[in-house]
Amino acid sequence: MIVTNRLISVTIEHSMSTSFARLFKVRREFLLDLVVFTVGMHGLFVLATTLLDQLAQRNGSRITDIDIDIPLLIGLGLIYLSTLLRRRKQTAWAVALCSYVFMIGFYSMRITAALGRGDLLSFTGKFVVPVVIIGLLSLNRRMFTVKSDIRSFGFSLRFTLIILIVAFAYGTAGFMLMDRHDFHEEITLTEAMHRTVDQFGLTTNSPLQPHTRRAHLFVDSLSVVSVAAVTYAVISLFQPIRSRVASHHDTRTLAERLMSDAPGKSEDFFKLWPLDKTYLFDNASRSGLAYKVERGVALVVGDPFGDRPNAKQLLKSFEDLCYSNDWSPVFVHTEPDWNAFYRRHGYSLQKIGEEAIVNLANFNDQVKRNKYFRQIKNKFEREGFTNEVLLPPHNKALIARLTTISNEWLSKPGRGERGFMMGNFSEDYMQQCPIIIARDSAGTIQAFLNQIPSYDADEANFDLLRHASDSPGNINDYVLMAFIDHLSQQDHKRLNMGLCPLAGLHDLEEKSVISRAMQFLYSNGDRFYSFSGLTRFKSKYEPEWSDRYVAYKGGVRNFVRAMNALTRAMRVKS
Repeated sequence: MIVTNRLISVTIEHSMSTSFARLFKVRREFLLDLVVFTVGMHGLFVLATTLLDQLAQRNGSRITDIDIDIPLLIGLGLIYLSTLLRRRKQTAWAVALCSYVFMIGFYSMRITAALGRGDLLSFTGKFVVPVVIIGLLSLNRRMFTVKSDIRSFGFSLRFTLIILIVAFAYGTAGFMLMDRHDFHEEITLTEAMHRTVDQFGLTTNSPLQPHTRRAHLFVDSLSVVSVAAVTYAVISLFQPIRSRVASHHDTRTLAERLMSDAPGKSEDFFKLWPLDKTYLFDNASRSGLAYKVERGVALVVGDPFGDRPNAKQLLKSFEDLCYSNDWSPVFVHTEPDWNAFYRRHGYSLQKIGEEAIVNLANFNDQVKRNKYFRQIKNKFEREGFTNEVLLPPHNKALIARLTTISNEWLSKPGRGERGFMMGNFSEDYMQQCPIIIARDSAGTIQAFLNQIPSYDADEANFDLLRHASDSPGNINDYVLMAFIDHLSQQDHKRLNMGLCPLAGLHDLEEKSVISRAMQFLYSNGDRFYSFSGLTRFKSKYEPEWSDRYVAYKGGVRNFVRAMNALTRAMRVKS
């Protein structure tokens, strides 16, 4: 009875804590949206009231250019800051707070005049709202923790479009609200749009001449708005260029040393190649991980490398980095012996397929003696084929022939180069690898396979297996058999044939919505990619199958987001 009561108590406490956590999260998101919306709308309000202030002026008034230009810059700046506040930027929070303090000081001498005129709208917008927003920013300081990183080009493009639309709307509305006295002519909507776009007279022979005080103020203010908008746009669009030339040579060297010193995996090479990874290490630089950020998702290649006891501290550092930059942490292609570790730290695990690992002794003693492999061997020997292992450095003639074969292979429907967690054909890549080739009776290379460096002395691995368009059928098996013979002579015990995506999902006891969808894709997706065909090809070698997973946080939406980011990360731009 006591045990039962204790169990009920723990269950209730857990349920309450979960409910409070969800409530806190909803409240936090609401407050963030409130701050962002208020700052953005206040920026638009400042632009609109500044335009109205100009229209209310007549010749001889005391309003000056600075009374117009400063609010215009503040209004545009607040719109810009609201987009950064939505991403919880630390710097945006500090700049917004300083902007509102400056705004209150700037308007302080004008508050009495506004109250004297009974202009409550102006008083509220220029004094009350800034005070309220300062309060909101101060109370929610802890929400803005994201460091200022280089924004993606897509985000920059969207922001540029927004800021230019605001400037265009400001100019068009201003011209339309002027009357005949201001420019000595009527301005239609079309003419207002044209004059806004071409305010510096680049395509207009007769620029508009302002004849009233408010017309002069408006033309000057439009110049300020336009210059500010273009400046924001240029800064926003050209910032990402700096991140593309960043060098990670030192961290990559450290990562390579850790993989060499500690027991590694045969696939750890793809944590170093292609050269598109960033590295994070624990405080003692004894363990690390390789990742790439794509669309706000930090994709980690496999599991951490180096000393495993340091993995907990490494994971915390990585999650802190992700939180500070508003990234979602995702570990791709993880192995089963890490499952408990990820679950303890709040990750969900989704099986994404199975890896085929061939026991070389079993293959040599049993599998290659069966009828299928005997026929392959006899067929190619009868036709005069030979095989050879070529060690780097490779000569230009070899690279040229391999390039031709690779291009022919890629020309088939459904094939393409991949990156991030796979290699793609290039001379730099080939020069790092031993290459196994198959020559026909005339000595022409018809197929090749590249062996990648392995950080597991017992297990070998390969990446590209490609053949010419006019090569005989089953030549891939012929090359693989030659590769296995070579590995056996080198005292390797296993050959990792790589992942079969979506394989083995039908064996899962508990099938989530994601698993069912992926199993459906495996069963019906051969028109896009031969998932089942790849599994059948590797099954002939009677491998041992090892599950591979994606570790992520969140529900179905976050998993889909992670897979979209992975697809983009693996896409090779021609």
